[in-house]
Amino acid sequence: MTETDERVLDRINQTLRLGGLLVLVERYHSHARPGVPRDTLDRYAEPFSASVGGQPDVDAFHEEVESRLTDSRTWSGKDSIYRVDSGRISRYPATWHDRLGDTTDVRRYVVFLQEEAPEFKRDIGQGGAGPGIPEQPLLDVIAVIGRTDRDEVKAELAELRDRGEIAEDADQHPNPGVVLTDEQGELRDSSLDE
Repeated sequence: MTETDERVLDRINQTLRLGGLLVLVERYHSHARPGVPRDTLDRYAEPFSASVGGQPDVDAFHEEVESRLTDSRTWSGKDSIYRVDSGRISRYPATWHDRLGDTTDVRRYVVFLQEEAPEFKRDIGQGGAGPGIPEQPLLDVIAVIGRTDRDEVKAELAELRDRGEIAEDADQHPNPGVVLTDEQGELRDSSLDE
């Protein structure tokens, strides 16, 4: 039987967790502009790298950030992190901040992610089958870009669901897909909007 290599496991943990760390920093550090300053993220280098590999490795943290950092203004993959402004970094592309940064309207985010960033759902690989945007990543996107509390977004999502304005496919799934509904409460086919 093949043994696992701890270096590989450490690398996997680092790769998977850096995006999550950035989402947390963006959610909890107060900021009026998209993204967070690089030095704010850098303050987490030692505690983050220690939590991943047991021993702080600040250099590895900085290398990981640099290797995943992109200037792309659109979604370029689940492992990317984005320069959104001078010295500022975000888990999400600048275009998303430009288009949605003034709102926390769940419906606008669902439409945007389905129609203008369909690769996001494909890349994150979460949620059940169906057309919806997985709920947990959707909540993160809205909380970060809208610079609001994630629990408030979740409450709005529940209200919209209760009013029949959105539905969740596979709603027994822990991460159901969120979709808009039409006036009759049926799932809306956005391809008919063209």
